[in-house]
Amino acid sequence: MTMSGVPPFLQLPPAVRAQFEKLASSIVIAQKKHAVRSIVFASYNHGEGTSTIVKYFSESLALGQKHKVLVVDANTRTPSLGQGSNGNGGKDGFSFSHLFTGQIDDFELPEPASHANLSTLPSGDVGYHPSQVFDHKQFSRFIDSAKKMFHFVIFDSSPIGLYYDSIVLSSHLDGVILVVQAEKTQPNEVKWAKQMLRDSDIPLLGIILNRRKYRIPALVFEKFFG
Repeated sequence: MTMSGVPPFLQLPPAVRAQFEKLASSIVIAQKKHAVRSIVFASYNHGEGTSTIVKYFSESLALGQKHKVLVVDANTRTPSLGQGSNGNGGKDGFSFSHLFTGQIDDFELPEPASHANLSTLPSGDVGYHPSQVFDHKQFSRFIDSAKKMFHFVIFDSSPIGLYYDSIVLSSHLDGVILVVQAEKTQPNEVKWAKQMLRDSDIPLLGIILNRRKYRIPALVFEKFFG
């Protein structure tokens, strides 16, 4: 919430907000048709707006679609998401990195905030990265628990062109949405990212073209749902 009490998503220009609502509706339809509930958002490079997209998209799902949403800051390289609307992440300081450090045997996820349906799990110790240390069993338990509490689990992950983290995570989830910045991300980089996902048999759910310099829409979602 902002000081005015109005969520940031609702303060977006109507045309921009409509695009996020369209994206959220597409994901809800995919959830019903293809059981898409756990999604990784990743760009090819740093600074392409992934965290901002995740923030507003998650708020759109939670506020507009009335779904309970858990946002996971899985970008341990350059974490940027703040704390969730319900406080300090999981109970007993539980964070995303705890899934890989072996410091805990059990965990409790943050409860969805009653007024917003939205919770955030912070990245925690950035010295641990999914591509370096990954506990498949623990992560599977985490996803199972999260899906029991939330309708959607959204991951803000590290750039797919620089690190292997997003590939490791996505292999356990329902798919990836690739964030592409207009006039920055090169066509060959998008092609390579798509090939990396294809080689790992990871569904590419769609591509978001962010920061277009044209008139509306401010972002474009190209979906690939069959």
